[in-house]
Amino acid sequence: MADCRSENEAKEYKEAFSIVESLVKPYRERGDQKDVLARRKWWLFKRPTIELYNTIRSLSHCFSAARTTKHLIFSASPANIIFSDAVYVLGTDRWDHFSIVQSTVHEVWARKYSGALKQDLRYSPSKCFETFPFPQGLWQIPNNTLSDLGERYHEHRRHLMLSLWFGLTDIYNLFHSPDLEADLRKHFASRAKKDPQGLEIPEQHRQAALAFTLVDAIVHIESLRHQHKELDNAVRDAFGWSNLPLEHGFYEVETLPENDRIRFTISPAARKEILSRLLKENQRRAADEKDAASVSTEKIKTTRKKKNQDDNNSLSLGI
Repeated sequence: MADCRSENEAKEYKEAFSIVESLVKPYRERGDQKDVLARRKWWLFKRPTIELYNTIRSLSHCFSAARTTKHLIFSASPANIIFSDAVYVLGTDRWDHFSIVQSTVHEVWARKYSGALKQDLRYSPSKCFETFPFPQGLWQIPNNTLSDLGERYHEHRRHLMLSLWFGLTDIYNLFHSPDLEADLRKHFASRAKKDPQGLEIPEQHRQAALAFTLVDAIVHIESLRHQHKELDNAVRDAFGWSNLPLEHGFYEVETLPENDRIRFTISPAARKEILSRLLKENQRRAADEKDAASVSTEKIKTTRKKKNQDDNNSLSLGI
């Protein structure tokens, strides 16, 4: 791992080492820095999270999400990069796992059990991810339907980002906009005024982005909405809840800031019912785990008691 390299090994990466030497070294060597190891090995990450990189090193990719975000968005990321502490990393490359965490089903749970920073969601791994009851058996047996939908959804979204030259937050602002055409007209008018030749767009994407019209953008964002509906329905079905109507449309989400509550999402009734079912499933599994732990403890006690009896018998028989 790069975080374990010696100083001489790190110096082989001249440009990166120079940046760390000029920006990090003076900070680490300050007199008020109490971490002796961090001062002495200033070129290393202070907390390298080696367990994470050991987990993902053999993967083709992993999935990451911002710690604090307006919209809960997971994206495929290369597994051979160093991640900022501002993101959370899901240590799997399976697209069915992506489908679950990107779905509105998971978002409903996240909005309920994660925290907030000002007006943004502050995703909580311990309170939200670890307590979320994934569909039974999903970690053991891949769901091909969810895999296909998730990968297609992600690829469509990636193409849309490159075509509009937009980041994820901007894409989802449009995704949730009730007046999509008007918002897109503003975008195209602004780009035509500020950068008519598309010089801010990298050359390899420029031609395709400039050829992407207003109509194209509307069609592709509406397609993203449709694919999200498909994904949500498939996740719902994976839980065995196919009889639950999700009723996608534009609704106010009461837990969001008053001036920004409109979302393209499932109905309030569906949100309430999903949250109720997830909570019941969470409680059921917690009870099962408690019972299993109790049985295991009882077996240990019984085994110890039998062993003690055998030992006593052995002593009394002189064996």
